[in-house]
Amino acid sequence: YMLCSATLLISNKYAVYKVAAPSFILFSQLMGTALVVKLFSSLGKIECDPLEKTKVKQFMPVALIFLATIFSNMKSLQYANVETFMVFRFSTPIVVSIADYLFLGRKLPSTRSWGCLFALLVGAFGYASTDSAFEVKGYTFCAVWYCIFCLDQIYLKHVTNTVKMQSNWGRVFYSNLLASLPLVFTLFNDPEEITALKNMSADAAFAVFVSVALGV
Repeated sequence: YMLCSATLLISNKYAVYKVAAPSFILFSQLMGTALVVKLFSSLGKIECDPLEKTKVKQFMPVALIFLATIFSNMKSLQYANVETFMVFRFSTPIVVSIADYLFLGRKLPSTRSWGCLFALLVGAFGYASTDSAFEVKGYTFCAVWYCIFCLDQIYLKHVTNTVKMQSNWGRVFYSNLLASLPLVFTLFNDPEEITALKNMSADAAFAVFVSVALGV
């Protein structure tokens, strides 16, 4: 997971750099994942829940929060460097651990864990104060991502505990399929992305393909 997450982050940064169309890249990743899950399910390799109206309604908020998380992630990578985003990412356990305790009834971290979390927080503030590539728009998108990501982590755990699914692949299918649909409207209503896609080179298309493959 660590390897896939790290390589996907770098791949997304490069893909957005080559093609300034984050909605298209994100749509390709989400829809690609949903189609691959459904394909393997139809081949009998994995078990995946079929689309049901009740489950669609229950998973729609999850999908929208999930979409907002990944979209703000892509925008963060478009305007900020990878190091800046990673600093924000590393400090999320502080908020998530407290929210788990308040809303899900889980235990607070141990004293040693709090020490590690505090060290992460100090490092994050230290980096931000000395960031030579500081850009307001980049930090704004990182802050938006931070808030939505923490909400996503808590709400996703709640839905996982309350909505009965046949397998985890069903959750993956629902989340990715439902989250991909609003991006169609985002993409076609952004002239800059349409222009970027029209001018996309072969190596840029390959960068998008690699990011989709890693996303799956």
